[in-house]
Amino acid sequence: MNYHCCRSRTYKPKGKGVKSLKSQGSAKIGISCPAIIKVRQSTENVVVQYFPNHENQLEHLRLSESDRAAVAGRLKGVSEKKFCRILEKKLLLTVAERCSLKKKISIILKGTSILMQGQSGNDYGLKDEDFVLIIMTDFQKEMITKYGKDKICIDGTHGLNSYDFNLYSVLVVNEHKNGIPVAFCFSNKSSEDVFRIYFSAVKNAVGIIETTTFMTDEAPAFYNVWSYVLGTVKNVLLCAWHVTRNWHQNLNKIKNPEKRKIVNKALKAVKEELCLETFSKLMKQFIQELLNDSDTCEFGKYFQQNYAKRPEK
Repeated sequence: MNYHCCRSRTYKPKGKGVKSLKSQGSAKIGISCPAIIKVRQSTENVVVQYFPNHENQLEHLRLSESDRAAVAGRLKGVSEKKFCRILEKKLLLTVAERCSLKKKISIILKGTSILMQGQSGNDYGLKDEDFVLIIMTDFQKEMITKYGKDKICIDGTHGLNSYDFNLYSVLVVNEHKNGIPVAFCFSNKSSEDVFRIYFSAVKNAVGIIETTTFMTDEAPAFYNVWSYVLGTVKNVLLCAWHVTRNWHQNLNKIKNPEKRKIVNKALKAVKEELCLETFSKLMKQFIQELLNDSDTCEFGKYFQQNYAKRPEK
């Protein structure tokens, strides 16, 4: 009896093709794998011959039913959010440990990965204890080259874990209006020095991206560094989610609940107006009404100072 490698032959979908193939691809290699186990049984004994021919790839290893049950048992009661945090902590701990061994390392994940730690007296403005990890895979290179000419979006997530690392993501938008992350940067710092390292690494990997639109949060540092490293952009927009969140955080300046609801509704109308002429009229009228009402005057000053001077964004 012969036992053949499960990765032999070509992948044939069993369903109706509704689900997409897994991100790691099919385990099937498209040909017959020469790895084989030969079992010969006689009346006296069993002879097993094993002919290995390739290394195991972790993403294509199959778990037995008992192993699956054991993993499921250990994960029982663990939420998806907590599970992701555990994985994230393990990854960053491993990276941090590697950084403590060497001042500057380069490692390959699946595509391109650049790992940097600060060195005293370097050109990046980093200290010995500073940490910067920049990741861009081959697939991400293809995506930023394909879709980056339309728009580039930058987002920062702070306080990811107990190590207080920050994650800065560069995203593009495809023809289906879906966001695709095309580069990641982990760092313990949030400064223009880090962004300069980050965007310079992107430039070195794919060249200058001449995008039409640049979208980010309200902090000017992202665009300041992007324009310095990769050139100015025609349209610079604020992320609607960040703007709305900041508005909601400052609406508590309006103590009257009913007026707070009215202002919130008016904010939405102003934000969603696409006609430039109508938008300008709404904006002017909205600010005047806020400033003329003692209950909304404080919020009106906040809005005027932070948004009235840059309506095009």
